[in-house]
Amino acid sequence: MKKFFLFAAAVVAAMTVNAKVVDLTTVGTSIDQWTVGEATLNASESNPDGGKYVYDIKGGVASESYIKAEPNVVFQIKNGSDKAKAFVVYPGKCYEFGGKNGILIIKNTQAGEAIVLTVAAKGSTAANFKDEADAFPVNAVAVTADLTCPAKGSDGADEQGYVWKQIEYTAMGGEVQIKEFAGGYRIKAIQVGELQGVENTKVSEKAIKVFENGQLVIIKNGVRYNAIGVQL
Repeated sequence: MKKFFLFAAAVVAAMTVNAKVVDLTTVGTSIDQWTVGEATLNASESNPDGGKYVYDIKGGVASESYIKAEPNVVFQIKNGSDKAKAFVVYPGKCYEFGGKNGILIIKNTQAGEAIVLTVAAKGSTAANFKDEADAFPVNAVAVTADLTCPAKGSDGADEQGYVWKQIEYTAMGGEVQIKEFAGGYRIKAIQVGELQGVENTKVSEKAIKVFENGQLVIIKNGVRYNAIGVQL
């Protein structure tokens, strides 16, 4: 079995330079710029004049929502039974997963790319992106140590009561899936980008990072690892 070397400091030191940012406060500014899959509009909960569109889903049906201009970023939710208020679209503001079954899908990532999410817990239950079963994230490694977001109304909240936090991952390439396991959350920005191309930069006392044939290699105590910490 290959050994893993967790090098969060290396990834932080190499933050993105050519990042693509999906800023939900500026894209998808009207509901007709969104696709909402198999979901059904909950008319009694929605407030179009206030820019709030609430959707329900049927049990067992996965609904995939996305901004038409950003097809590689998918908001998927599936529930074993019917789920009222499964998700909410706030055009030009944020997207809200109504519960713990929401999966963020980011397609066509490159190995070693940093993924940074700007998220906040939806309500009075803290959001938690830590999977005790270790099935999520898919094709990514968490860099952020604390994967919880404080409940609405906690210290540091904005004027609406939300405590926004950035959570960082390193992509392994391909389709990345990230899931939250507690009370649902809001998301307003997604950053995906390449690691900074600076050769031979020291990242700790005994570790350096170099580029070999266009690939990032971490060398620690004479052992070589790739960009996601797998021993070469």
